[in-house]
Amino acid sequence: MIGRIPLRRRREGGAALLVAMLMLALMALIGFASMDTVMRDRQVAGNTSRYQSAVYAADAAVSASLDVLRTEITSAALSPGDCLTATVPTGTLPNNTTFGPDSTATNQICMIAAAEPCIADTSLELNFFYTVWNIRAQGQAPGGSLARIQATAGRCHSFN
Repeated sequence: MIGRIPLRRRREGGAALLVAMLMLALMALIGFASMDTVMRDRQVAGNTSRYQSAVYAADAAVSASLDVLRTEITSAALSPGDCLTATVPTGTLPNNTTFGPDSTATNQICMIAAAEPCIADTSLELNFFYTVWNIRAQGQAPGGSLARIQATAGRCHSFN
């Protein structure tokens, strides 16, 4: 019988195509799942990077506040619990993150303790005491991430 294919061969020909199509669909599903995982990982990395930038900006605000503490001479009437009239400075870093005072705090730079004199030179006409300060600052990244920092700093501070 020329031109006639045996019955057994006709049944096997479609099975190979079906298995190949199922394998192709399975590999496509694995590929899509991998792409979804990679996209989510990139989002998490981006969010982490933006938040870290906001933390660095808040740290810059604390540093700028320490400069305020170094330069400001306070009156002798200042006691623990009192706050400076100067606030945490504001600014923008080169990566467009901004920093400034903590928007949830009414007082940003407050003395929380004072101790014995740290400089005993009476010719300066100033009194120097060890002081401990509470600083509340925040930083914000361009993507909207916000970080708030509450820091404590100690220094030898001058009083009139």
